[in-house]
Amino acid sequence: MKAQGFAIAALAAVAVATAADLDFLRPEIIPEPRELRYESSVAVRIDGSTAFAVTCPDAAAAQWVKDKVAAWFGARIGDVALASAQGAPGGGDEGYTIEAKPGRIAIGANSIKGVKHAMHALRQVAERESVGVKLKGYWLPALSVKDSPALAFRGIHFCWFPECPVSLIERQIRVAAMYRFNYVVLESWGVFRSERHPFLAVRDAPLTVKEARRLAGIASDLGVTLIPQVNVYGHAAMQRARGGKHTTLDMHPECQPLFEPGGWNWCLSNPDARQVVRDLVAEIHEAFGNPPFFHIGCDEADPPTCAMCRAARPYSGLVMEHIKDIAGLLRKRGARAMMWHDMLLEKGRWKPFYSHGDENAPQMLDALPRDIVICDWYYGSDSGGHDKTAGTSVTGNYPTLEHFKSKGFDTLTCPWRERKGIVAQAKYAHEHGLFGMLETIWHHYRGMEFGRMVEIAACGAWGTERRDAGRRGSPFATNWRRCGWDAGITEFSETGFLDRQVTRDVDD
Repeated sequence: MKAQGFAIAALAAVAVATAADLDFLRPEIIPEPRELRYESSVAVRIDGSTAFAVTCPDAAAAQWVKDKVAAWFGARIGDVALASAQGAPGGGDEGYTIEAKPGRIAIGANSIKGVKHAMHALRQVAERESVGVKLKGYWLPALSVKDSPALAFRGIHFCWFPECPVSLIERQIRVAAMYRFNYVVLESWGVFRSERHPFLAVRDAPLTVKEARRLAGIASDLGVTLIPQVNVYGHAAMQRARGGKHTTLDMHPECQPLFEPGGWNWCLSNPDARQVVRDLVAEIHEAFGNPPFFHIGCDEADPPTCAMCRAARPYSGLVMEHIKDIAGLLRKRGARAMMWHDMLLEKGRWKPFYSHGDENAPQMLDALPRDIVICDWYYGSDSGGHDKTAGTSVTGNYPTLEHFKSKGFDTLTCPWRERKGIVAQAKYAHEHGLFGMLETIWHHYRGMEFGRMVEIAACGAWGTERRDAGRRGSPFATNWRRCGWDAGITEFSETGFLDRQVTRDVDD
């Protein structure tokens, strides 16, 4: 036993003696930075002795960095040195630089936005020191980063279903910030607890006014703007059609006049229904702190089933007036309406792209205010091969995007699951000068597909491509876990991104 104990002690001594011989892996930062250099054998510790310096015109940047060093790395540092000048030449207001050397970490940015991007990048790079049983601190390789985004609008769209706990939504917002999306569209599927019209939410709905303000505050602190969404036309059930559920009608049959028979569309011929929608939009917009955008949905609506709506000639004119009215309401509140594109394209004309409008769709599009942001969703892979035009590297052909852009609308490209499609659409957006990109997630919150979508879209919107490092459980699982720590998650059932690890096949 003594010999064995001596051997263990000797091995420990060897480990300590060789601790200076380091070999850091290449830092994994999502989205991939434009310029990255690092020294694999040189450690930069983040502790109370580390000097942080920030070059940025915003005086609030220094305290923000100090606060996050304490929250993310557990290090109580002295005052952060601040130089009130631009610190990321050529990087716009979101560009940033990092210079990390032993004893000193310097961040340069042209605004506090860039400072936040830099700190999110540092957090991804930092790893625990390999000392002891309990965490002693963090270190990272000496490195130099110079980075800036390709697109000004880098959004991701999450649905808040009644089955989703608040902790999941908060963690999604946090990981979006870490991956440097600057907008999160948060769509309520019957979970906003309206104080004016309580029947528009499920019982004990989690998204209260207080909760909306809390989440908006977290997002803003991390560099993200929350954009609420409520559907003002179709999807009025606030539930998926195939499930047969209706947020309001299943519990409040007295509210049938607000919806067309079947409940999928709001009844736009009923002035009271339109007023309820106006009330809901204004209430949600105020609850989220009056953000500069508000998503009004408007996709996949059915032809009218209501006798009065059907009598409108044309029905699309009624729809157009309703959308203009809601857009005007938001304009008075200092916000721009955003909407899905498909009801604005004549059905069958734009294959293989999505078009669900009637023969009057072109006229409706022409009549809409040009401050509405069109969110053009396309879920296929590369749509048409490579553009062979000399001197261009544009991939794919997206005529609907160009159609809306040519009509004077700011247009977002909105991909979904297909990796090739996400990459191609992001590239098309920044090479064709689109307004930006909005990655959609919908109900795919679980499994590795979820992580891949988030990572590939983050890189695409930033203007780089995701490297496949081939490491199991990293980096998305690690970053998802970090955001879980921040959200205070303690229930095992709420960790990870799989509902369960064991399933059983049942023979009928």
